[in-house]
Amino acid sequence: MERGPEDSLIRLLDDPDELVYQSVSRKIREIGPSMLPYLDALLKHAGNRISHERIEELVRSIHFIELKKEIANWVSDPKQDLITGTWLLNRYQFPDLMIDEMRGGMKSIRDEIWLEINEKLTALEKIRIINTILFEKYGIRLNEEHPESPGNNFIKRILDTGKGNEISITLFYALICQELDLPVFVTQMPDYPILAYLGLHDQSVTGLNPALYDALFYINPSNLGTVHSQKDITDYLMRKSIPIEPVFYMPSRNSTFIRICLERLAVDYELAGSSRRFDEIQALLGIWK
Repeated sequence: MERGPEDSLIRLLDDPDELVYQSVSRKIREIGPSMLPYLDALLKHAGNRISHERIEELVRSIHFIELKKEIANWVSDPKQDLITGTWLLNRYQFPDLMIDEMRGGMKSIRDEIWLEINEKLTALEKIRIINTILFEKYGIRLNEEHPESPGNNFIKRILDTGKGNEISITLFYALICQELDLPVFVTQMPDYPILAYLGLHDQSVTGLNPALYDALFYINPSNLGTVHSQKDITDYLMRKSIPIEPVFYMPSRNSTFIRICLERLAVDYELAGSSRRFDEIQALLGIWK
């Protein structure tokens, strides 16, 4: 790599003067992702622990700044495709994850379901096929051994281990459905979200405003894809003495789903004592305010 102003700049990271370091690191953050190759090269030859930690911190900071920008752009995008939103969420933990890698990890499941469903089937019949493949063949389950582990919130963990939490399994289920162009969107139920299957036909789910459509029925992926009626939802809320709100029944946009996922991730980081990560997720949630 030819030497240039970027190369000269990162060489100052070894300066023992803290003021010099703060000034240089601020400039590097302002330049952004184009500095990452220089930082990665320098990281391989970091001569002491302080230099190594400084470089790692800068790399992490640049990744986070860019991620926040990309999530903000996705939230403002009318399309709000769930695959992109899910990928961005997973990049918080796996910054080098490529969207094609995540899509590739889902491909065998998605293709297997696609081969089994057709337009002659009812919505309920399609959901039964999805449940059979996801929960019986692939054995996707809640991680009951470590239910509060923040790692459960990431789809990559489901792809690697088949386990997640109520939020990530519901997200994965919706993602599979939407990749098959099935009109399945999240509702904002208290405790954990459930999915609504919309009553529409021959219309792409991309860019759809689900709040304009009624739900045919509801799905609880965290309970093996159990199907519920609107009355079932009402009965549940009454048993829990939860005041009934229209939003509990209403399908929501994909950006709302990703916000719900981040809210659960923040809770899990707080329970794990990861104050820094909790603060970072709160900063991402600020995009919705």
